[in-house]
Amino acid sequence: MRRARTTAAAAVMLTALAAGTAGCRGSAAVSAPPAVRSPASGGSAAATQAGARQAEIYEQVLRRYLGTPAENSFPDRSFKTVYVLDQAYADAADPGGKHGHGVPVAPLTQRQVAAALAGTARVIFIENRESVIEATNGCWQVKNGGILITLGTPAGDGSAVRVGINGFVACLGATWLTYVLREQPGGGWRVTGTTGSMAIS
Repeated sequence: MRRARTTAAAAVMLTALAAGTAGCRGSAAVSAPPAVRSPASGGSAAATQAGARQAEIYEQVLRRYLGTPAENSFPDRSFKTVYVLDQAYADAADPGGKHGHGVPVAPLTQRQVAAALAGTARVIFIENRESVIEATNGCWQVKNGGILITLGTPAGDGSAVRVGINGFVACLGATWLTYVLREQPGGGWRVTGTTGSMAIS
């Protein structure tokens, strides 16, 4: 893995920080029996399955990142408060990423991830970066000694995916990298390594 150290990355991050069903049905006529099919049920089951898959993938990504100081760039620190954006971005691992169009992380997925990591850290999904950032002595940093994480959208299919991640702590404390995950038969998803470059500021 190639590690690219960049001071410009901090400026990019600060710029990004500053930029800052229910339906009704009428009654059926007496001569027409009510419909008994529920076409949405199949879609609902598929969505639930996809959500569980996403939750497991994100759990493993966060567990690996938070538990590996060489990758989160804070060897002497463990984070008890972890803020995670509730939108995932395809360019999360790119220090120059624009984060133009995000993909919402479903509320159920958020709850599953937070519950799975409860023994490691307090994971809080948030809507915008600015809500957890403050300036201290001219340096932007995450409140409450926490870390702000931007997740990437899983890329790939089948039993192998890539997920980018960005962790931001302060103006000179951020990392960008991409994890590789594989689904182990009977063992769920596991991070098997990283791919591409890693940037640190």
